[in-house]
Amino acid sequence: MTLQLEPDVAFGMHPDYGVAAAVADARPFLDEVLRKHHFRYSEYLDVYLLADNTPHNTTVRTVARATREFQDAGLSVAADPRIMIPPPVPTPDGVAARATRPGQSVTALTGELN
Repeated sequence: MTLQLEPDVAFGMHPDYGVAAAVADARPFLDEVLRKHHFRYSEYLDVYLLADNTPHNTTVRTVARATREFQDAGLSVAADPRIMIPPPVPTPDGVAARATRPGQSVTALTGELN
């Protein structure tokens, strides 16, 4: 058995362009799957990009579905866990953002609204 050190596909966060996917080599199947999931190839960056106005929940589901399709085909996939972190919620000027507390449930947060 040989140890594969490089994944076939890697998903990550680009600081300016959002979610990006890089492929290890030019295989038509990789391109087909990424395009099917609405990634577009950027020749300038040599990566596939998801539209930066894609809602966060859609982004997470898109990466998960593409990953599953690649894995079902026997390919290796790496994904940056930061894809799962939602963007900060904008607050009005002068209003501090509410600090998050680890381990707090939705029920507890809802209870604070009363």
